Parts: sequence; structure tokens; C-alpha cells
Amino acid sequence: MKIHLKTLRFNHNPLNLLLNTKRKQGLRIGYMHATLENFCLNSIETRVPKQEVIKFLTNKFNCVDTDSTRNMLQFLMNEGDRISYAIQTPFLLSTDNLNEFETIIRKRFFGVERFVQQGKNLYNFVKYAEERRDPIIWINDLERGIIGCDMGLAVTIARAAHECGYITRDETWEYIEQANTFYAEVLSTPEEIDKSCLIGRAIKSDRIEDWEQLILCYSLLSKFRK
Repeated sequence: MKIHLKTLRFNHNPLNLLLNTKRKQGLRIGYMHATLENFCLNSIETRVPKQEVIKFLTNKFNCVDTDSTRNMLQFLMNEGDRISYAIQTPFLLSTDNLNEFETIIRKRFFGVERFVQQGKNLYNFVKYAEERRDPIIWINDLERGIIGCDMGLAVTIARAAHECGYITRDETWEYIEQANTFYAEVLSTPEEIDKSCLIGRAIKSDRIEDWEQLILCYSLLSKFRK
């Protein structure tokens, strides 16, 4: 997340107007991820040089061919980070003491270093957002979880994989439409999608610089929602 966000990149191809609702909504799920990677937003094409897209897939997700890409997409569809998030969130919301949260988690689960770290990141990020008073993260936002983040990431990876020739165009749209179906069971507005992505990406870092980048991205998308 070292890029400098300045604006949102849209595809002005009029053919985009011909996309059906599921495809448009599916692309919308991935807006935060796409913005952070400097991908064009509302198109199956990324509008980013192929070598950069290959590096994005390889370095961040170890997607180097068709099989590894499909495995990653299947993981995101079936589980992603939302499973561990759903387990830890009730414990996190039950206490105002981070040390108490860690003690409870360590007693309840075995082999949980990554689990505990994500919980700490979430706790600290929410506190950081509270101090800033922007964005305001409600308990309802936390309870809705991070399915929007998982599905948005699946959309972004599918688009990148199509660009690299790892999956077909039809297969890419299938993943995008499937992601739309999954998120719609929990999230109902663009703001809820963006909050879900914000929280889902925030738990992966303890760096304020990364949180600031996410908040800036959220702010840009917030202006677009108005």
C-alpha cells in the first residue's frame, strides 16, 4: 500500500453500459481493492501494464498459473479471512481490555499467533478511527464482518488473472457474479461494502501508514457514493 491515491480510475468505454446488474454490482465490490492497486474500477480490464499485474498476483497471492489462481479464488469464496474474523469478533466485543482479549483467545484456541495479531490489529484500528472520528465504525459494521473484503479481493484477483491469461473471460465473469451473490446476503449498500473492505484490510496490518492509506481510499469512495 505504498501508492499515492489521488483519484478514482474509471473505464469510460461505453460498452460498460451493457453490463448486467450482477456484473456491475460485482465490480463495485472490488472498488477499494482496485483503487489501492491502481486498477481501473468499472471494467473487467485492469488498464495496468501486464507485468505489474503478474507481479501483483505472484508476490501477494502466489498465483502463477491457472491452478494456483483457481485454488486462491476457491479459498476466498469458501472461507477467506471472514471465518477467523467471525470467531474472534465476539470475544473482542466482549471486553474493552486488549490483554484480556488475548488471554481469552489463547485459552480458547491453540496455535493462534496470526489469529491474535489480527485481533490486536482490529482493536487498535477501531480505536484509531475513533480518535480520528473519521470514518465512524459502528458495532453493526463490525458484526456484518468482512465478506465484502473477501469477495472484493476475489473480484480483483479474477480480473488480474484474466489479464494474465490464467482464466477465461467467461470464467472471470462467473467469479464476479458469484461474489455478488455471496456478499448480497450480508451487505446491502455501497457504504457497507466499503466498510467491510476497510475493516478486512485493516486487520492485516498494524502500521498507521497502511491504515491512513485505507482511510484515504475509503474517503475517495465515499465522495463517489454521494
